[in-house]
Formats: sequence, C-alpha cells, structure tokens
Amino acid sequence: MRFLFSAVLLTSLCLAGTITPNLAVELADAQPDELIPVLVKPHGRVDPGYLASVTAGMDRDTQREFVCDALKAKAEETQAGILAYLDGVSTGVDNIMTLWLVNCVVLEATPDVIRGLASLEDVQYVRFRPAMSPFIQPLDVRPADHGDHLDGKAIAWGVDQIDAPTVWGWGYDGTGVLVSVIDTGCNYNHLDLHNHMWHDTDAGYHYGYDFYDDDYDPMDTNGHGTHCCGTVGSDGTAGNECGVAPGATIMACRVNTTVSPDAEANIWWAMEWSCDQGADVLSMSLGYLQSWNPQRTEWREAEEAVLAAGVIHSVAAGNESGNPSTWGDIRTPGDVVPPWLHPEQTTTGGLAAVVTVGSTDSGDNLSSFSSVGYSTWMYDPPWYDYPDTSPDIGLIDPDVVAPGSNILSCSHTSTSGYTTMSGTSMATPHTAGLMALVLDANPSLSVATIDSIIEVTALELGDPGKDNEFGAGRIRAPEAVTAALSVGIEEDMGGVPEPGVLLSPVYPNPVSSVAFFDVYFPNGGSTRIEVFDLSGRIVDSVASGQLAAGSHSLSWTVPESVAGGIYFLRAQGEGQIVSRRITVIR
Repeated sequence: MRFLFSAVLLTSLCLAGTITPNLAVELADAQPDELIPVLVKPHGRVDPGYLASVTAGMDRDTQREFVCDALKAKAEETQAGILAYLDGVSTGVDNIMTLWLVNCVVLEATPDVIRGLASLEDVQYVRFRPAMSPFIQPLDVRPADHGDHLDGKAIAWGVDQIDAPTVWGWGYDGTGVLVSVIDTGCNYNHLDLHNHMWHDTDAGYHYGYDFYDDDYDPMDTNGHGTHCCGTVGSDGTAGNECGVAPGATIMACRVNTTVSPDAEANIWWAMEWSCDQGADVLSMSLGYLQSWNPQRTEWREAEEAVLAAGVIHSVAAGNESGNPSTWGDIRTPGDVVPPWLHPEQTTTGGLAAVVTVGSTDSGDNLSSFSSVGYSTWMYDPPWYDYPDTSPDIGLIDPDVVAPGSNILSCSHTSTSGYTTMSGTSMATPHTAGLMALVLDANPSLSVATIDSIIEVTALELGDPGKDNEFGAGRIRAPEAVTAALSVGIEEDMGGVPEPGVLLSPVYPNPVSSVAFFDVYFPNGGSTRIEVFDLSGRIVDSVASGQLAAGSHSLSWTVPESVAGGIYFLRAQGEGQIVSRRITVIR
C-alpha cells in the first residue's frame, strides 16, 4: 500500500552549518576556482525508532515501501533550501547528487560556494570527501582446477561445507528472494547466472544498474562481482554448482572500484536503489580502512535506514587480519552495528542492518587474512555507544564467519568458465546466500530474527561464545533453515497489532528556531497538532484539519513571542493524543 505525505516548507533552522576540520584544511590551501568534493548534510532525518513503531506488523514489501517513501519525503523537505541555493549559483558547482537513504547532497564546489553552503541555516555541516577506493582486493586469484572441487564433485567446497545441498533437498533454494550484489558488476551472460538475473522490462534486460557509468549495463569488467554473484546464486548449468541459493534472483549493482571521492556516494545510491527496487538482501564485499577516514556517521545512518526498511545486509570484514583485542581492523561499513545483539555482547547500543562476515578455510580454521577485532562507536555523535573502556568490550566483530579461502565461482571472461579467489569478499556472499535460504523457508522473518538465527545456529569455533575472531561461528544452512521454519508468523511479525497515532522525537531538541518531527495517523481524518506550555496553555497551533492516512513530515517555527523553557508538542486525532517534550532556548 502507498502512504501519503505532506510537507511544510522549511524556512530556517536553529544554527547555520559548520565546516568540518578536514574540509577547513582543504579550503586553506585551495585556489579560488578549485572544485573540492564535499558532502552537505542538512538538519533533520526520520527517526529510526519512529519508523520501527510505525512499521511494526507490516509485511516486508509494505514496510520497505513505507520506509523508502518516508526517507524520500524527508530528504526532499530538508534538502530544499540547499538545492535552491545551488540553483542560484551560476558558476563554481559541478556533479550535484542528492541522496535520501543517507539524506545528504554531494557535489564539487569552489571555496566560496562551500562557505555559502555552510552559512545556510538548513545545513548541519559540510564535510570534505577524500578520494578512496572501497574495493577489497581478492587474494590468490587463479583459474579453477580439479582440486577446487570437493572429492571431484561439481559442488564448490564452500557450498558443501555449510551443507546448502541438504536444504535444497528440502525444497528451499532461495526462490522468490531478491539479492542485490553491490560490487564490480556481473557477467549476466554466464550460463549459471543468466536465468536468475533480475530484470525490470518484459524483454528481460538491464539486470541491475551501473552506478559508476550511470547506465543500465552492469556488466563486470573486473571479475570480483561476478565471482560474488556466483557464490550467491550459481545453479551449475555450466558444470559447477557454486551458489548457496541457486534459486535466488540476482540484482547486479556496479559501483566504483577506482580511487574516487564519489565512491561512497555511489554505493549509498546503489543501496537506496536496491531497497527501492524491492531487494530482500544486500551483499557487499567492499569497505574502507579506518585510516582513510570514511564517512562513518553517514554509513551508520544508511544502515539504520536499511534496517528500518526490513532489508538485511551481509558485509565483508576486510582482509587486514589484525589483533582481536584492538579496534580499527574491521573496515567500514563492516564496523557498523548488527540488527541483533548476541548474549555475549554485554556492551550494548543501537542497531542497524549489518551482519559482518569473516573468512574460514576448508578445515574451519580462520583464514590468515580475515580482519578481526572489536569496533566502537564511543566517539561518534549522536550515538556514543559500544564503548571499550573496561568493563565494556566494544562491539564484537565479525558477527559470523563463512568459507572464504580458495573459493570456486563464476568467471567474468566467459559464459561457462570458473575462477578461484580468496578473501572475506568470498565469505560474504556465502552468508547472503544463506540469508536467501532462510527467507525462502520463512518470508515473514524480521531482519533481527534472521541475524539471530544465523548466529545462534553457527558452528562455534575458537573461544566459547561470540568472539572477535570467529564471531558467533561458521554459518550452517540446515540448522539455520530448521530454526527459521520453527518461528511462527505471530512470533515474529504478523501478530503485532497495527500502531495507533505516533509522534516521532523532535529535532533539534533543544530548539531556538524550527523544530522538525513526523506524525503517523493509521486512518487519517480530523487532526490537531499544537504546542502547550507547562501550565497547559496552548502557545501555538502547528496544524489542524484533515490529514490523510500515513506519515507526515512537519515542522514548527518557534514564534518570537515564545520564551525559553519547557513545552509539549501534542498531536490529537482518531480518538488518541500523543505528545513530545520540547525545550526552547533563547
């Protein structure tokens, strides 16, 4: 079902934007006509808790559509002033891109234009975008030979190791599940993959999108993406069955592999496009070293939005090995938080969509290259969670491990060839394929339940419990699918009643100029949204009259007559009253 949105035009915010320290350094040395790549972050986002409350009980497709629409509406509302300013600039701007999953505008601009952007009251901050490559180089890349098969069989050893064929025998092969592989593209003509590619036309073309060249041809010219697609869904037509979920549908999303300031933005674009096109699972064998200063805040915001949309995300830990007792070796976004916290995760915090995957070999040993070690968000606003100061343990990473050494999968150079690669890049699509099998067995499962099933049913390796080397253990298909079948619809999502009237937290709070919020009315009708002081007196009317069913992005401009102090925003409709506390500062 489609929900309607109404928006209030933004006029101003409590504070003008700020130029982050790394951008200040770039500006100090820049020539007047030099174009600098920047990210402009507006004030305001849709609160994840609000989205979770509104979507409780929705089926997966309705949840995904609702969240995507809400995020788009918020981005359109909050980016309006930024785009109006840029529209009025005659020179000094290039390559403007708007994003709604993260809610930001990325562009290249001269120093004067950047300073003008930072002065806008709509802007929270302007940040420099360094040139980086997200590509995790595979190891030991070579043509396939007989030794890559298990006892000469035409089933790749990794697929056999997690015992996916047993699940196929039960009738679960990933059919009906859409897996978006965000990578270097895909050789969609490979015989093992061609009949399982997503398409958006009656003729069966496109198969995905190329976010690097901005066209509808995601053909792989590198090999990494085809190999990962094969591990998700190769069906063995050309002779070797390499896919964990041979019935799944593959969506190929080709993104930057070169060093570029646009790489992160193109990946966010691919993620939002995949969610908008109905993906159930994202598989991403890429990531950024912490020393490169990736946009961690935006990455976590993106992954919180993916979780809200009901999509689960398998992400590579990285090939940096490391020390399990220190943080910083897990790449971003592999360091973003998971959708479910394992009982061993005694230090807690917020949740997002990421299931981080390390690598094992055929003997269930940890691959020598697999990144290990905890992550932390204790320094990152607005979360400041998962601290590592004793007795806190940070965020345990990776979450699970999967086969990643000497993995046989599809080649990008022919329609029937195979190649062997090693890396956590290869372990990640094994886990994405398992997610597809679990969803095929029980489509009603929430993202948190899928993660919990995969972790709890994993074969424990290393130290007892979840640890910073093997995570919760090596994934196992029959155990995970059996657990998925045992979860009833009422237990997971279908038994949750439809929510009543809901009011999101107010942003910013405290506020001095304009406060933003979202309100949800399940049925619509006559409504009143007002602001009260502590004595119960109405100090301002925000909105009144008929509102359609669904979510509405609104704002309250604080009147000059309202003094600093405590107030309450109250929404009334459908026989219910909900309120939020607001602090006004002068």
